[in-house]
This record gives sequence, C-alpha cells and structure tokens, in this order.
Amino acid sequence: MLTRERLRRGRDAGFTLIELVVTVAILGVIAVVLLGVVIQYLKVSGTTQARLAESTDQQFISAYWQNDVSSLGRRTFTPTDPSNPAPTAQSVYVGTTGPSNCGATVGTVVVAFAWGEYPVNASVSTAWTPTAQEVTYVRVGSSAPYSLKRVRCKDGVEGAPLTVAHNLTGTPTITCDATCTAGSPPNRVSMEFTVRDPSEPASTGYTTTVSADRRQG
Repeated sequence: MLTRERLRRGRDAGFTLIELVVTVAILGVIAVVLLGVVIQYLKVSGTTQARLAESTDQQFISAYWQNDVSSLGRRTFTPTDPSNPAPTAQSVYVGTTGPSNCGATVGTVVVAFAWGEYPVNASVSTAWTPTAQEVTYVRVGSSAPYSLKRVRCKDGVEGAPLTVAHNLTGTPTITCDATCTAGSPPNRVSMEFTVRDPSEPASTGYTTTVSADRRQG
C-alpha cells in the first residue's frame, strides 16, 4: 500500500520526458502556423498600403486633368475673313511646349494645353484680345521613380510647379480621339501612367488612365 502511494505521488510530481518532448513538438507546429499567418498578414497589409498610396495620385490628378482638357481650344482672330473670323488653332502639344514655352525649364514635357480666356463685358476693341493660358505637364527626374508636375502660365508668366503624381515608372502616354496636334482640337484627351511605391518591393505598380472631354465651342 505504501509503495503504491509513493508511485502515485512520483507520477504527480511532474511530466515525464516523453510528455515534454510531445508538448514541445506540438507547440512548435502551432508556432510555425501562427508565424505563417502573421507573415502573410504583413505582406498583404504592405501591398494594400502600397496600392492605396499608388492610387491616390490618380484621384488627385483627375481633377486638374478634367479642368485643363475641358478648357483647351486656342483661336486666332482673322477679321478679314467674315465667314470664319475666329478659327481654331493647335491647342494640344505632345512632347513639346505650347506657344509660350511654358514649363520648358522644369523637366521633360509630356503634354501642353493652350487656350484663351476672353474678357467679360469687354469693349469692341478688346473683345477679341484673350488672355493666353497654358498648362504643361512635365516629368521630373533623371531616372525612375519620376514625379509629374503641372505648370500653368498666364500671358507667358510661369507659375510655381505643382506636383500631381509621384513614383512614376516612366513617361506617361498621351492619346486623343483624333489627331492630338491638329489645328482643330480633339474632343477627348487621355493620359496613361504607371506608379510604383518604392517602399514596397512586392508591388508590381499601378497603371491607370485619366481622361477628360473638351467643352465644345
């Protein structure tokens, strides 16, 4: 009876070596599974943050692009031709600046838009004397990642460049529904570009297109 009591107390005093080995093995398996879940979460979280950062520029640039494209439409005044006294002139310049060379010193020109703002309630002598307006989108940087800046000029006076996109992988592509550089301005102008967050190695980049329509007239 005494021997059985001693054996029972001995078994209750702790774990056997086999029990410890099995426990450690089970904990190791659980730790590996949990570690995999944590690593996957961090990867997904980082990719999501990178995609959000990359798509932010698309939302920011869209507002400016819509306003600029809707405004374009440069005209010349030819009073000697009563049938067409104010014909349209080239208003979109792809890869080069407009008439006032707006933004040429900022970087590599992607596209430039030109139009004229006519005075309201002007006299007959000044009614056909518009204020020349130009907006140029410029790629800045000697290598990727580039930034995209918007430069606006009024009567040839250049304003401060505004950064509208970051981390571009290359030069944006400009397309139009008609010949971009024709004397008659296109009705729709689009720009496609790719941004990639350099802080997220797993990111493959975010390619997007912004489009806008010109006001008819």
